[in-house]
Amino acid sequence: MKIRLKKFVVIALGIMTVGALAGRAQITNQLGFKMSQAFTVGNTTLPPGSYIVRPVQGTDQQVIEITSATGKPSVLVDVNSAQPDGSQSGTQLIFNRYKSVLALSQIFPGNGNQGYQLVQGHPEQMAAKTEKPTKQTVTATAK
Repeated sequence: MKIRLKKFVVIALGIMTVGALAGRAQITNQLGFKMSQAFTVGNTTLPPGSYIVRPVQGTDQQVIEITSATGKPSVLVDVNSAQPDGSQSGTQLIFNRYKSVLALSQIFPGNGNQGYQLVQGHPEQMAAKTEKPTKQTVTATAK
């Protein structure tokens, strides 16, 4: 009986730990940000303007939607987990800047929480073959 109870406690603690870690990477509602220039997300180029980032329900936080504040244009993109570095604070979006491409690369919801690494689209993959990007940071706000 004691062995079963110990196994139950260990399993329960393991499940709670995994659940807590998975919860850290989530954008709970949505984030807003403004761009003064066109940028790419995956294979889509979006015009300057105000945007909202939100998780797509039912995808286990593996797909996010980036949509204009007016509702169009909108793009879905696959993401992986990413760890913030020590210099990051607040809610931030990290872009990779090439000569002719500004690509959204990472999203961090703030408070040192785990973030998202966007899957590279074709325009960024082509630029990365011949150029090394510089990083550009844009501040976002929780909505």
